[in-house]
Amino acid sequence: MTTNYEYKVIEVKPGGFWGTVLAPESIEAQLNEMAKQGWELVNSVDVNHGHGATSKVMFIFKRIATFS
Repeated sequence: MTTNYEYKVIEVKPGGFWGTVLAPESIEAQLNEMAKQGWELVNSVDVNHGHGATSKVMFIFKRIATFS
């Protein structure tokens, strides 16, 4: 039997005046909320714009599919 998965991607954008602040506490809360819903973090991607500045971080999750 093959296990089917579903995937979800969430984006976290830096805040602050210059758009350079990532709040670890906020990210941790989001990750924990996803875990409570059965999602497992499988990867994160730092998306840069010009000179290596982070424009957003994408978190990729998976869980056993709830659809048939």
